[in-house]
Amino acid sequence: MKGINHLVSNIKPSKSGLLLALTASAFSLFTLIIIEVIHRGSFAAFFNWADESTVSFVMTFLFLFFLVGALFFLPTILFISLIAIEVIFWFILSLGSFIKYQLRGEFFTPADLYALNEGADISTLMNDLISWKEIVGFVVTLLLLVVFSLFFIRFKKRVAFRKRFIFSVISIIGLAIISTQPSLFTFRSFSKNVPTVESYNKFGFIGAYLTLVEKTNIAVPDNYDKEEINKIVKRVTETSTEDVVDPDFQPNIIVVLAEAMWDPLLLKNANFKEDPLPYFRSLMENYSSGSMVTHVYGGGTFNTELEVLSGLSTRFSPEEIYYNQVNRPIDSLAYVLRKQGYHATAIHNFKNWYYTRRDIYERIGFERFFSMEFFNNPSYIGPYIDDRILMQQALEELQKTKGPDFLNVVTVASHGPYNDIRYKDLPILATSDRKMTELSKYILNLYTNLLKDLDDSIRLLFEGVKEIDEPTMVVIYGDHLPFLGEEYAVYRELDYFQGDLNNYQEYKKMYQTPLLVWDNFGGETKKEDLRMTPNFLGSYILAHAKKEMSPIFSLSRDLYQQGKTVIPKQTFYKQEGVKEAELKDYQLLHYDVIRGRQYSYANRKLKPFEGYVLGNGKIKINSVQVEKNQKGTYSLEIHGENFVSGSTIFIDGKKKKVKFTNENEISTTIKGDSISDSSSHEVRVAVLDDDGKTVIEESNSKTIKLK
Repeated sequence: MKGINHLVSNIKPSKSGLLLALTASAFSLFTLIIIEVIHRGSFAAFFNWADESTVSFVMTFLFLFFLVGALFFLPTILFISLIAIEVIFWFILSLGSFIKYQLRGEFFTPADLYALNEGADISTLMNDLISWKEIVGFVVTLLLLVVFSLFFIRFKKRVAFRKRFIFSVISIIGLAIISTQPSLFTFRSFSKNVPTVESYNKFGFIGAYLTLVEKTNIAVPDNYDKEEINKIVKRVTETSTEDVVDPDFQPNIIVVLAEAMWDPLLLKNANFKEDPLPYFRSLMENYSSGSMVTHVYGGGTFNTELEVLSGLSTRFSPEEIYYNQVNRPIDSLAYVLRKQGYHATAIHNFKNWYYTRRDIYERIGFERFFSMEFFNNPSYIGPYIDDRILMQQALEELQKTKGPDFLNVVTVASHGPYNDIRYKDLPILATSDRKMTELSKYILNLYTNLLKDLDDSIRLLFEGVKEIDEPTMVVIYGDHLPFLGEEYAVYRELDYFQGDLNNYQEYKKMYQTPLLVWDNFGGETKKEDLRMTPNFLGSYILAHAKKEMSPIFSLSRDLYQQGKTVIPKQTFYKQEGVKEAELKDYQLLHYDVIRGRQYSYANRKLKPFEGYVLGNGKIKINSVQVEKNQKGTYSLEIHGENFVSGSTIFIDGKKKKVKFTNENEISTTIKGDSISDSSSHEVRVAVLDDDGKTVIEESNSKTIKLK
């Protein structure tokens, strides 16, 4: 470092401006290399991209150069701090994008900014995602950052503020132009139909990201206005269909999203000791069943779920994740069925905040959301609550309510990744004559065993439904294929995926999951072979249950009856027999609901359920019995309603350990010297989020006297 200081001290001030610009150029190139090498996984891939996509390379360099130049006017300490943050930011972002590609075959998108909590939460369960190479790379990056900082400090001092300010202004203008004109990265090769993965490969990380950002800024459709929406609503409302509506017929409707459920027997080069889905397969053989053509792989569960519940399609959004756009009430199965006398409850054995389900379920009309925090002393499979407990809860919901129920049940125990330990002794259910890594063998066997448990939970649900003996419809679908190893390791090693994953045949294999529609009221109705995208399932359910539909479901039902049962990636419209013009009205309604003025709701204002609550219902304290024990301790026995084993008792705002007896009784013991000398004390009961701080439901308070 002394050598660097001596070198720069001998430079003439007149050359400092040029050398500051050269340092900024070198730093920008350094940052560019970090981003693309990490994102692409190797230096060779980086050099190939720089050679094949020269325009994108140059524009990325200029973007990063202007980003540094825009900060030249700042004080040196702040300038150095910000460029350090910038480098670390790009390092983490590109590494995260690389890891996402390993997991799901997709790179970072703007919508991922809304799913950082979900990604961080799941990443704690993923082993071996960051190797020693990434750690060494990070250390080297920090060392080079120190070197660049020393050069910047010396050269920046020798350049007059006026010159630096002018350069910053020019840089800000250049940065604004590039940021708002992503076609500069793509030049003549730009196409709105370039797949996301291919765009990252061709245009670079920054160019592809900015292109996606531009796509999210959807302009108002030329033909979007109140009159046009009213025409669509009137047409779909008045159009007669073949479906029978019977307001007196009110079967229970249970919709089960089975996490990562897929048929591993499709892996023809694997040998299975037994069928991991025997019960579910027997149902598929005797009832209407087939394939759900999803839009996500290895993750993005709520995308599929929201399509089913809302009748909307992510294919009409610029990104595949649009749950972040549900920031106001939107139409759903919950609203439609509640209007026809149903109770609407969502049940999920995972965290209430995941995918912001707590808020979205309220916005789309559910009365209650029973999340994992409200299960009493549940059993676990690894980090997840056993799905059998989930199904028991669903059956309890059917029994305790008066009138028909709509239950949206979401499983989680079969969630990936599958390289962790969830069973003490993992049974070997799958082998292969093909060469497989030990990790791939383990992943396949863990997933297969999880499917066995999922199948057993489905059996418990159906046995319980049969005992209740009420008209009931059960729909089960898989939300996406399981993530079976980095870069599709298990699929590749068993030759399930072959060659280019962007062709139509591979697309069908990657995005099709099982779908079952069962009922106990259909008699000898014909077994249907089903194949549909999730947006059509909601209207199919309503038709099957003989229920009235709102406009969005009526429109999707019309398309379905015309044989348009799949809306694929636009790349494959031709193969699926889809014409964009046929979807025009559907797209307009989608825009109206998600981004527009919701003209389609003019005659049916959507209002969330006023008493929306998490868990069984409002937590209530009826009485508190206090008993003084020996050695100055007190026992508090609290009686009330809807207590859960994960409750926390607060005495004057201080947490106390809970002993759970049942939903109507909990207790705690406190030491006399641990409380204030006040003659009265406030007692309340709350359920906290997994951060141990945030209250998600709480009771009324009661005042007690201890001394």
